[in-house]
Amino acid sequence: MRHSILLLLGTLAAACVAESQKARPSQPGAAAAPDRSQETLREIERQRRWMADALAARPPADELDALREGDADAVSDTRKRFRRLLTAVERATWIRETVPEVLRGSANPDRLVSAFDAAGRDRNEALASADATARALAASRTQNAISLDELKRALQVARSARESEQRLAANLGRAARPGGNADPLQRLATVPMPPEPPFVQATARYLTAHPGQDRALDSWPPQLAEERAGIRAAAADLPLPQPEAADRGAGEPLAGMEDDEGEPIIPGPDAGTPHPGPAAAADAGTAAPAETASSVQVSGDLRRLLSRRGPPLEIAQRPDGLTAFRYREQRTCGVDRCVVTVDYLFDSRGRLMRSEVVKP
Repeated sequence: MRHSILLLLGTLAAACVAESQKARPSQPGAAAAPDRSQETLREIERQRRWMADALAARPPADELDALREGDADAVSDTRKRFRRLLTAVERATWIRETVPEVLRGSANPDRLVSAFDAAGRDRNEALASADATARALAASRTQNAISLDELKRALQVARSARESEQRLAANLGRAARPGGNADPLQRLATVPMPPEPPFVQATARYLTAHPGQDRALDSWPPQLAEERAGIRAAAADLPLPQPEAADRGAGEPLAGMEDDEGEPIIPGPDAGTPHPGPAAAADAGTAAPAETASSVQVSGDLRRLLSRRGPPLEIAQRPDGLTAFRYREQRTCGVDRCVVTVDYLFDSRGRLMRSEVVKP
């Protein structure tokens, strides 16, 4: 009798538990995670539309030509387009960093992969357009079409994009390990950055036109140390800009630069005691010696070189009447860079005629 009662109670308890479990709503499994890819895809589409607008508004060739000539309207408009191109690079970098975070478990992997690949192409296209625009701005005759701070920001944007792509390559390399289920990240591929670092040549050209700002590079963040070295090396390879009045002819002195009231005259190494000058020579009844054979005027290109590089290692007179100012600098040697000796040759008016690497 007691055994029957216990059996009946056990049966009733089991039935109650079963009914309770049926009435309770089922709980999601711990492994189920919310799919954020839908919201991310909507944001990616917005970013891509803005990028497309910036690329469509890139400066055309004729506007860049007008910019180089110093057209004020072209300068103002091109600076805005330049900033939009830099923002497009940042948007593309954000897309390529975000897609791997939401690709796993996404209901729309194909759309995410397509957006990821397109962002890589758009990033390089925006970088190339922004670099060409920066070069034109730096070469503008206005000489203030772009600032060194703007060029620094451009270099930082390019550096961030390169570092982001390097991190992505490392992550994709880990996802490609053999064994186990296929990782969705294996569908993603890296896109090489431009072989020539963007904005280095533009900054070098800017410093050539603004030699006094070279020291500002020393205060740049350590992350730009490689770019800083490349800029200075590129600036050393660039020819110094010719004065605007040089088109009037090599024989005509620049306005305000005549020998008797212009910049100081540097005697040549074989000049000896300075000649008393044309007036004194006329009083003595003798002809004044040709000044081009023994002296050079500190003006134009020579003045900019001395301001930027400081005193030369040596000053030497050439048989053709040119004066050589010798410096040591880094230049490209095959795939590496090495220190070489370079002579910059100037005429008597301080105009740079050519530079020559001195053979050891």
